[in-house]
Amino acid sequence: MRRLITVSTLALLLIFGCVQGALWQYERYEIRHANNELIRKNVSIAALLSEDDLRSKTASEIAWRSISLEGNFDPSREFLIRNRYHEGKYGFGVITLFISDSGKRYWIDRGWVIAGKDAQTPPVVQKVDSLPVEITARVRTSEIESRVQGSVFALPGADSTPKLVKWNSEQAIETEPIYFDLISSSNPEVTPEVATALPELSDGPHLAYSFQWILFIFLVLFAWYLVIREDRKTQAPKL
Repeated sequence: MRRLITVSTLALLLIFGCVQGALWQYERYEIRHANNELIRKNVSIAALLSEDDLRSKTASEIAWRSISLEGNFDPSREFLIRNRYHEGKYGFGVITLFISDSGKRYWIDRGWVIAGKDAQTPPVVQKVDSLPVEITARVRTSEIESRVQGSVFALPGADSTPKLVKWNSEQAIETEPIYFDLISSSNPEVTPEVATALPELSDGPHLAYSFQWILFIFLVLFAWYLVIREDRKTQAPKL
């Protein structure tokens, strides 16, 4: 009897864990699927947003839309992001501060540049100046991306800090909770040779993993049944 109680307790704990895993993976699937649909919808809208729209519209109404901004870059506020790839080639993302005519500060992702020939050779980055310029860019919002951010499994010690929070902390500056992927500029020298691409519109493995957790539940139930049946067979001669 004690063995049966122990096995039953363990089985219930395993089933509970599997249910939680299945629900978590399905929630990740729903979030990612909804984000993919949002991207498809918003990138298809041809009309450009204005800076006023950033305040008057919700995050889901502006995310991934194109916007026209006037202002100037701050060349003193620029850094590189490692581990960017383009057509299988390793490189960096170039992030530069942009100050709009309204005085608001935004980070601009100016696209991809190929890495130098070795670790000691810096990449060649298109120079910017602080002269007035008009840019067309794609809106990226922290609110939307924080929902989507996350790995297939939540790993201990994994860095889940939103990128804007990290950038502002590293650069000791406060910016708007929005950043932009640069598409084009009134100054051709600033237009990226390789603009930042849209994310891959894939729902990922989350739905499959959700079904996998459900399969584990049935395996636990089957194993539990076998233990109970064996226990009854063992007890039968004693009756």
